Amino acid sequence: MTTEKIKSILEGLGYKLTDNGSDWRSSAVYRGGDNPLALQIYKDTGAWFDYVQGGDKFRSLKSLVELTLQTNDSKKIGNILGGYDFDLPKPPVAEDRPKLNLEKTYPESLLSNLLPHYRFYEKKGISEETLSFFKAGLATQGAMYQRFVFPIYNSSSQIHGFSGRDMSSRDSTRPKWKHMGKKSTWVYPYYIPHSMGAHPVAKAIEDKGAVILVESIGDLLNLHEHNIKNVLVAFGVSISPALICFLVSLSVKRIVISFNNDFDKSKNRGEIGALKTYLKLLNYFDRNQVVIHLPTKNDFGDMSAQDLDLWLSSLACTDSSESSSYCHSRIQELIECNDIPSSLYKKKYFS
Repeated sequence: MTTEKIKSILEGLGYKLTDNGSDWRSSAVYRGGDNPLALQIYKDTGAWFDYVQGGDKFRSLKSLVELTLQTNDSKKIGNILGGYDFDLPKPPVAEDRPKLNLEKTYPESLLSNLLPHYRFYEKKGISEETLSFFKAGLATQGAMYQRFVFPIYNSSSQIHGFSGRDMSSRDSTRPKWKHMGKKSTWVYPYYIPHSMGAHPVAKAIEDKGAVILVESIGDLLNLHEHNIKNVLVAFGVSISPALICFLVSLSVKRIVISFNNDFDKSKNRGEIGALKTYLKLLNYFDRNQVVIHLPTKNDFGDMSAQDLDLWLSSLACTDSSESSSYCHSRIQELIECNDIPSSLYKKKYFS
């Protein structure tokens, strides 16, 4: 069965397909879903997986047709499949089987090598309790030598990366932050396991119905310290496709983009990144769900408890339509300055 034939069958059943290279992404029409990234469907076989409902394996195109039509009538299904009546194709022989690019994970035992030298962050007002929750500590050997290291967990509670803040005062050429692992897949700190079995970040997001996106772990720490826990880190001023997919799966009512506020620079890098992220999110969310609310200082790490209280009060009073109007005019200004590519802008977002 050719790719075009598979595409024709799916579109005939009402699936709106988004090209994703070797596969398509689509909403789960068979169960009335509206998440445009829920299904992954391979072009060559029609094998599919529902990321919202989960499961442990891909399923056949035939099963998707049966679920969509709510029938297992072999004649009707056979007509739609054009005579093909198959489950998943047989796996290739060993010599032809493509190598799987499995993401590397790290043993939990590595954390025993991190020392609880918290002085640097305690001077910034971050408590031992907060740093212990993030399972962070100082590395005295290896690739993260002389960095304060934060383990990154995946949805299976496995460590699949590390982020380390430089603690060395001797070498000015060392980057402030160093990352190990596939940063583009990180959803941090949502999956950090807690000793009591709870997931405070996940609970805070669910309770608030909102997510605050920040630029770095430093921002996260100060917010968490002041009991603002519905926070995810973008690790920079752009948002990864994996993090976008995750946000879609959450069905939150509000996403707050709060990258650093570089108001004292010739170009406000944080604001530009926030507006680019805003445009990307409008592909998946209504503009009334997404707001930009930058820190009142350069970043959240510089803000006191009083500053954060004022920031939260201001956020609560932020009107989505007024925010959208401001973003629209500011985006147009930055497009004219070539700070935002015009290809990101779509008029329908604001009509």
